[in-house]
Amino acid sequence: MPKKPVSDPDLTAETAEKVFGWRNVHKYDGKFIGKKPDKLGRWRTATVPDYAADTGQAFAIDERMKQLGRSEHYVKELARLTKAARLPAGWATPEQRCKAALKALRK
Repeated sequence: MPKKPVSDPDLTAETAEKVFGWRNVHKYDGKFIGKKPDKLGRWRTATVPDYAADTGQAFAIDERMKQLGRSEHYVKELARLTKAARLPAGWATPEQRCKAALKALRK
């Protein structure tokens, strides 16, 4: 049985707030809960996906960075992080994708 990767909970919360625009992200019953806008712009309470451990959710970061117009900075940061780990950029871990997105937003 494969082990589920362990992620940094602070990284998941920070990614949800700064990259995806969640509000009031906090830990409740062992999971992160927060508010996100629905399609009509109303704020709904929902469980925050684990962006730093789930590969499927990590690829959502790529699309979000394109929406925000920060894709170029994101790709540069991702290449820098994966080069240090001697990996191709396409093989980046979810944790590396979160870190690259947060750094790209700071620039």
